[in-house]
Amino acid sequence: MLASTFPSTKEMNEVFVEMKRNMPAEVRDRIDKLESQGLFGHGKTWERSRYTVDYMNAAWGDGYFPYLYGRHPDPNYDPVAQGVTAWDLYREMWGSDGEFVIDGNLKSVEYVDVLPTIKVPTLIIAGDHDECDPSLSKQMNQEIAASKLVILPDSGHMTFVDQPIQFNRAVGEFLLSK
Repeated sequence: MLASTFPSTKEMNEVFVEMKRNMPAEVRDRIDKLESQGLFGHGKTWERSRYTVDYMNAAWGDGYFPYLYGRHPDPNYDPVAQGVTAWDLYREMWGSDGEFVIDGNLKSVEYVDVLPTIKVPTLIIAGDHDECDPSLSKQMNQEIAASKLVILPDSGHMTFVDQPIQFNRAVGEFLLSK
């Protein structure tokens, strides 16, 4: 099962460029300003190895939130709480240049050419306005012969939260059909 994911970091970075382009100007300008100031090394000693609160609110709040939820936004979603993570690992994986470019070790994710070698039944599921753009899911579906694509309506990246009944039904039907 491939849920809300991407087969190519290069293509995902292109999605991020478009995502930023489509943001309200004031959100994009605030994110760009914070990124240009450098995202690390600010604040008190214990704050310097992570994003600033301002950047977490801008990027994970105003920037990502529209792509995370649809029908059932999490009332407890807190962009700053997302920052409770292993920052050394996060930066190694994602990179240090912000949320809208993957330049850490995930940049090696380039699997489009090997997708046709997947010969097992594969469920590909995403939200209709997913952070991992549905076009990437459609591409995976075209390349994996034994795949089924499900795009959940009124759903973002958190498909299992937005559409839990449809999500569980899609997974259940897929598993029962195999």
